[in-house]
Amino acid sequence: MRKLPPLKAIKIFEAAARHESLTLAAGELNVSVSAVSQQIRILEAYFQKPLFAKQGRALKLTPPARAYLEDIRACLDRLALASEQMAGSHKNAAIRVNTTPSFAMRWLIPNLPSFQRKHPQTEVNIVTSPLDSIDDLHNSFDIVIRRDQMERTGHECHKFLDDIMIAVASPKLPGIEHITSAKSLKKSGKLLHLKSRSDAWARWLKNANISAPQTLTGQYFDHFFLSLQAAINGLGIALAPRVLVSDDIAQGQLVQLCREHTLEGPGFHCLFREDTQSDRTTAPFLQWLINDEDETTTG
Repeated sequence: MRKLPPLKAIKIFEAAARHESLTLAAGELNVSVSAVSQQIRILEAYFQKPLFAKQGRALKLTPPARAYLEDIRACLDRLALASEQMAGSHKNAAIRVNTTPSFAMRWLIPNLPSFQRKHPQTEVNIVTSPLDSIDDLHNSFDIVIRRDQMERTGHECHKFLDDIMIAVASPKLPGIEHITSAKSLKKSGKLLHLKSRSDAWARWLKNANISAPQTLTGQYFDHFFLSLQAAINGLGIALAPRVLVSDDIAQGQLVQLCREHTLEGPGFHCLFREDTQSDRTTAPFLQWLINDEDETTTG
């Protein structure tokens, strides 16, 4: 028999912790503030430790309570999803995937039809986050995809795509016919940079045995897809993961320069709960993502 804490108190604690306010939690749950306080006290008595600490007028979670919140959020999200599926079994099963806008646009969405052909009853809901960091990302996502390794308690992380950076430009870039080597590429003065990876060109040039300062001249962009669009429009030369630009190269919108020189990145990784591989809805998607290389574009 499972030993569970008071479930009513858990629900109220989650709302109070999310808002960091007893008043807002009471309003959301349509109960009195005193009722919220009472349930918090019940839970604190159960664990024999405080869950909140006051900082002036603000209510802050204790570190153990914050870690506990992440776990129960995941449990409540799973319970809600299971209940929705039970209540409406005629509806499609759903998977929630969080990734960056660039990866969603340039790889996941173009390749997704190969998964949907095999699993037409599974809905894949893609939610994008502008940042690579997952520190503030809640646990309601079944799979998180980032261009780097990730760590989270109770989760596994797998690399599923190589990250080989190549130099690309529009075939209509003025003066492209003179860019025949890494040295002439550096001298072109047409490098496009990504702010979050501002040293990428310096590392690419180092791999090509060309000395370069950490910071190089050229336009800097907030997002990868902006630097890539600038390259497609003939504004300069971008560094891009081969797997994200293979279609553009095949269609003639971009050409690879200095083919003998590349820069290897950390790879594209997926993060998922340890029990995901036994989940009937999510496991097939995970298998497709990690193993079905013959049906996806890996460059």
